[in-house]
Amino acid sequence: MRRSYAITGLSTLAAFVVATGCGGTGPGAAGDNSQSADAAKKPAVNTSPATLKLYLSNSSLSDQDVTMLIEEPVKKLYPHISIETIKNGKGTTIEELLASGQTPDIFYTNIADIGKYKRYGLLGDMTPLLKTYGVDLSRFDPQMLAGASSEQGEVYGLPFFAHFNANYYNKTIFDKFGVPYPQDGMTWEDVIELAKKVSRVESGVTYKGLDPDTIARLAMPLSITLVDAKTNRASINSDGWRTVFALAKEIWTIPNNMPEKLNTFQARNWFMKEQNIAMLPYNNLLNIGLEEATKNGLNWDLVQYPSYKEKPNLYAFVDAQLFTISQTSKYKEQAAQLLSVVTSDEVQLLSARKTARLSSLKNPAMKEALGADMPFLQGKNLKSIFKSTAPPAPAFSPYDSSDVRNISFKSFEDYMKGKDLNTALREAEEKINQWIETNKMK
Repeated sequence: MRRSYAITGLSTLAAFVVATGCGGTGPGAAGDNSQSADAAKKPAVNTSPATLKLYLSNSSLSDQDVTMLIEEPVKKLYPHISIETIKNGKGTTIEELLASGQTPDIFYTNIADIGKYKRYGLLGDMTPLLKTYGVDLSRFDPQMLAGASSEQGEVYGLPFFAHFNANYYNKTIFDKFGVPYPQDGMTWEDVIELAKKVSRVESGVTYKGLDPDTIARLAMPLSITLVDAKTNRASINSDGWRTVFALAKEIWTIPNNMPEKLNTFQARNWFMKEQNIAMLPYNNLLNIGLEEATKNGLNWDLVQYPSYKEKPNLYAFVDAQLFTISQTSKYKEQAAQLLSVVTSDEVQLLSARKTARLSSLKNPAMKEALGADMPFLQGKNLKSIFKSTAPPAPAFSPYDSSDVRNISFKSFEDYMKGKDLNTALREAEEKINQWIETNKMK
């Protein structure tokens, strides 16, 4: 656990975040009375000291990111706010925190997991609160915002950024075997054929041609889920998941391409640290270890994420990371102040330039600035990122959990070991439904 205390200080952020833009009209609009009336319309900032507990449910924000993109901008504008970060881990899962009465004030999570927080009664419509503190929802990418909202338009969270997807490749491996590099516009069938040419054992080293990370990642361009959001019943026994299982098996049965263990979420480490994977179709690695890997000799570039041939130029569904305010927080107003800062143009542009994150704002300047202050990205094929788009995120059931995901992983392992595909999916469906019944909300 890490605590950071805010200190007094103001910046030009104040004008952007706090101002409501309401000006006087009619006779005397420029006079003192009009100015007084205008001032009265602006929200009264709650300056009561508050230490906000910020829960980081995943590792997509580093300590440095928290300092640069949250703590420092917030303390410049709102010196009365202190931030205590709590990272998800052993003893600090959201369930453990709730059980011990240590509910955070703000949750940093993603679209896929937002249902879990709703399930625990922690989410509510933040729209009135956000309006009070000058957050203009029309500035946000509509798909990202929709993923953090209900069908009725209730806003449960504010998107901070979204992961893009790309096919990263190790140029050294392709050069070693005299094989042409991957290109933009390739389908999964194309990259599989290419992977077969570089999946080899050479001087005792096994070079794997292609690792898609997990079946969960392969499913994302199809916008399919494991649990139906309307019925809260398993949805794995479907044509979409048959496609995913069959594709994953085709990839991992390429000679010399099978990892020691499947679905471990370790593919990015093998690519960047072991440097023995030729192609890694993955989300944004530009701020998660790739700079260090470059310094350690990884000669890499990226191309467009592989497409399903029936869904060209689509990568994973909108995978937005977002902030939500707990309905149990005593500091909702201060939490809204924090959210108004981290989604400001200033902070979003800083994030795009220095961490190469895809902003949640519609402003095209954010895309143009991607990675601009990261010298190791110079000369890389960053334009390929924008040749694909993200389909809308599906609705997620509150029961679409890591436990359910692990059931699907086990089902895939059974399929890889020889179990009939339909049988594996049917058994997974039964086990998921059993888990839902056991964990059903009372």
